[in-house]
Amino acid sequence: MANEVEKKANAAAKPAKKSKLNLKQYLKEMMGEVKKLTWMSFGDLVKHTAMVFVVVLAMSAMIWLLDLGFSAGVKGLAALTGAGTTSTSQTAE
Repeated sequence: MANEVEKKANAAAKPAKKSKLNLKQYLKEMMGEVKKLTWMSFGDLVKHTAMVFVVVLAMSAMIWLLDLGFSAGVKGLAALTGAGTTSTSQTAE
């Protein structure tokens, strides 16, 4: 009797097998979902695109300035320690 109860509990816990979707049905359902979307207007699209370009240019300029500053700092430290200088002690004969 306990086995029968366990079998029923296990049978109820198993998920039902899903039928495989074919490509035609998948595309039909996908297009149904796409129709439910709310698309932004062309004006909003242009505004958002322009804002993305402005932010990308601002970040590029900031990274360029940081790179310039760090390069100058490293070159300054190298000059202080004498590293990076070439020796020209050889004389031409």
